[in-house]
Amino acid sequence: MRPLCIGLVCLLGLTAAARPPEPPAEATWYVLSADDGARIGYASQTVTPTASGREIVQEQRISLQERNAAATTVVLRTTYVEDAAGAIRVVRMSRTAGRSWSRHEARIEAGRARITHETAAERRAVAVALPPGVRFDGGEALMRTWDPSQTPRLEFDSLDVDGAVIEHVVIEPLPADATDPPGGLSALRKGYEDGQLQTIARLRLDSGRRVISTTRPMFGASATLTLSDRETALEPHPAYRVLPRLMTKSLFRIQPPALRGHIRYRFEFRDGVQFDLPATGEQKAVASPGSAVIDICDDCGPGLPTDAAYLADARKPTAWLQSDSPRLKAIAGPVTRMRVSDSRKMEILLKKARPYLGKIDFVGHYSALETLNRRAGDCTEAAVLLAALGRAAGIPTRVVNGLVYSRERYHGVSNAFLPHSWTLAYVDGAWRSFDLALDSFDASHIAISIGDGDARSLSAASQLGSLLLWRDMREVRARPQ
Repeated sequence: MRPLCIGLVCLLGLTAAARPPEPPAEATWYVLSADDGARIGYASQTVTPTASGREIVQEQRISLQERNAAATTVVLRTTYVEDAAGAIRVVRMSRTAGRSWSRHEARIEAGRARITHETAAERRAVAVALPPGVRFDGGEALMRTWDPSQTPRLEFDSLDVDGAVIEHVVIEPLPADATDPPGGLSALRKGYEDGQLQTIARLRLDSGRRVISTTRPMFGASATLTLSDRETALEPHPAYRVLPRLMTKSLFRIQPPALRGHIRYRFEFRDGVQFDLPATGEQKAVASPGSAVIDICDDCGPGLPTDAAYLADARKPTAWLQSDSPRLKAIAGPVTRMRVSDSRKMEILLKKARPYLGKIDFVGHYSALETLNRRAGDCTEAAVLLAALGRAAGIPTRVVNGLVYSRERYHGVSNAFLPHSWTLAYVDGAWRSFDLALDSFDASHIAISIGDGDARSLSAASQLGSLLLWRDMREVRARPQ
């Protein structure tokens, strides 16, 4: 079995850059910690007046380490450029992890944002239409004057620069509890894309409605940013081992014949937050109030849509699946011209992709072209690379993010479900799963989100997976020997 994956940086919503200059004393500082109290890193925000307005710089820095690997420092830096009237005109984001880096810049114009994505592999631009009233501050200004007794729900549209999408945000107050600050409250922030829940976070607001902590779930664990001071935020701490924290122990040990057959899972939803689980060619999801039943087998699912528009969209190049790249086309070209079925073409492309993942690397999430350059990655890069090669060969593909079962001991944990990604391809008239990281698909592949290999979709699987409470699973029928 090849190693599985996590895409650690994406699950935390963080990534890396060189240490910035010392911020001024008026900077706001935060501590980043896990739900077990262990320190992960810190964050800061500085506001600097300029000749034409001001700049707001937010930075997050974490330190991760996995077994038999050196510690990795990871940072995300975002800069908001405001004009004299306080309107945001430019948003810049920078990420690096070791020698890898990426930059994103959004220039806000009338009715649209021109977004440029740049990595060491390529530069790509896209224009996003902006709905009236779209926000770029995450709703911070709205929350400062929020009175839940008058407005029970805050709703607004927000630009996600990294994903180049418009997110519809809903913020609702939670029942009061002892952890609320005096005069403050707790709230649940939910983000939707095309009507589907993608992000979720718990906010704590003080009496002035300032956010003093943000907690984001990640596959059973969580990461919390808490308002602090500079001295506390910069206290040294050991690198955090996040991988074992993201594993869910199985209700029982699954035998190989069951994995080759049909397994039915039953979940309830944590905190009453329900969402739709996807239907793949192998997965059928039936929801009822407060719970969901998932059946997984070779032909259990109805599959993704098969109309011409959907299939055409699943062939398009993206900033993550650069199927129009000459390098990817050169790999896929000979396979495209073969007189074999599309299923067979995907199997051949899987073998061709394998040499580009010679080194296992769990930190970060990279595009298909970056994976070719780095020749390293985990299952997230494997799924992205295979999906891009499929599109380069003219085959519609998507990337699935979810969970998979491992009987063997993996990073100190065995008999557990782990975060995982794989590829869906529309071949020979049906959607079918292909798993480059594990070589084969089985009935323990639970799909939670489906996208185009983007970091936002990967993060969605992490957050939504934390809302699932395992209640039951059983073998429906075994696959014939």
